[in-house]
Amino acid sequence: MDYGGRQIFRMLVLAFCFIWFPGTAAAAGIPVAVFPLQELTDGRNEANLPFTGILAEKLAEAGTEIIGLETIISFMANNRIRTVGHLETLFISRVRRDLGAGFVLLGTISQRRDRPEPSFGLILTLVRTSDVRPVWSYINSLSTSDARKILGIGEPKTTTQLQTVLLEEVIEQWPWQIINEEPQVGSLNIDLAVLEPQYVRPGDEIRCRIRLRDTWSAGQGPRVFFKADEQLFPATLADDGLTYETTWVAGDKNGRFPVTLFIEWPYYGRTETTLLGNYVVDGTPPLFELDLRGVKIIDEMPVFSSQVAILPRMIVREPVSRWHLTIYNDGDPIGDAKGEGNLPERLIWTGRENVGDGIYDLVIEAWDKAGNSAIASREVVLDRSVPQVDLALDRSEEDLIVNLEHDGKVPLRYWRLEMWTKEGRILTQTEGRLLPVTIGIEMPDSSPEQEVRGFLFYEDIRGKRVRKKVQDLLPKLKKKGPAKKEEPTGISEKWVDEF
Repeated sequence: MDYGGRQIFRMLVLAFCFIWFPGTAAAAGIPVAVFPLQELTDGRNEANLPFTGILAEKLAEAGTEIIGLETIISFMANNRIRTVGHLETLFISRVRRDLGAGFVLLGTISQRRDRPEPSFGLILTLVRTSDVRPVWSYINSLSTSDARKILGIGEPKTTTQLQTVLLEEVIEQWPWQIINEEPQVGSLNIDLAVLEPQYVRPGDEIRCRIRLRDTWSAGQGPRVFFKADEQLFPATLADDGLTYETTWVAGDKNGRFPVTLFIEWPYYGRTETTLLGNYVVDGTPPLFELDLRGVKIIDEMPVFSSQVAILPRMIVREPVSRWHLTIYNDGDPIGDAKGEGNLPERLIWTGRENVGDGIYDLVIEAWDKAGNSAIASREVVLDRSVPQVDLALDRSEEDLIVNLEHDGKVPLRYWRLEMWTKEGRILTQTEGRLLPVTIGIEMPDSSPEQEVRGFLFYEDIRGKRVRKKVQDLLPKLKKKGPAKKEEPTGISEKWVDEF
């Protein structure tokens, strides 16, 4: 075994035999890795683990979070670090990555002797792991002659007492502000994180994949897990040595579930977690209904003549990924429209020229982001027919009788009849809402032939309007006179026996 190997073995033995203070500091903060201090004794490079432990314990008692010595020794063994007192830049970066330390404390006991006069020298350097820069240093040495007091009361007389004085001075000068200003250490360098799909149904498969920027030596890398729905799912390392991936099945419970990256370093007894994202389990189809605008309810059916507005309305608000409207007539599709994203607020169907009057089914199918689908439908009647009102006139000796009738299925909203003579004398101005109706008009005495003029206007509840001239509805009116006597034909009305 060479000198370096014997030194590492000695450090490990001392680390496990030395009575170490329990745990780390109770106060939360940025972890500091106190590496074994080098001691220069007779020109040899050795580690002083007992004093390193005392220094770390004093810092922890003062409120600094300290990484345990056993973890530091494991790190040195895994990275084959054979020297103490200093640390290469590469290893300082790995301390941040593997141990989560914000700072590394390195040091050397430059002098420790009992004769001829007890003396003790100490050199410390605090290095920030984020940029590998020294941010604080301490250099001092002390002998019993330097620490003498009046009457000799309480003055140090041994190297143990001298090191206690130096440790108190280190705590007084410790760079608390620099440490407290350092942001929380995030040792994981995640290059890519993929969680898909974001919306799933119960029983669907979820896939998570991350790619790290760092690699580890064989057998020294961390164990990677994905935590979801209170379960840990181990990840598989890809051939590139950077990508970790796993899949799991969504549970039966609806809701939003966070996914956490859980990394464990078995050698250092350390874990780290990072939130990657969330996924939603949704086993309920979207719930919506259809409202119609621009229609009239006739015989309990919505009827339109020019256009109908279709208004999808979500009963329970939920994001929709896509939708599809199909229009059917007697079960056959005659047209459709589709789109991505949420349902539109309004869809207009005008009824094309090649579509005839009849009953149509408006059917909309919608899918939520998890793939659940639902259908809502309404029946609507297309009726482009013009309302028809029949007008009949009957002339007596003194009166004119007007009969108005409406046999259409679409009720009228309003009608108006105006009539006047050729000379401009008003005969009637009548309006109403209901038909049939009979109107009696007193005719003025005039010539046997009396021409009547006027118009008939009516509108149904769909808004269809019709205006007709009265003289176009009927032929000329003639006044009824006395019955003509039949002229004799010259033929006897009696049977005769002779031919």
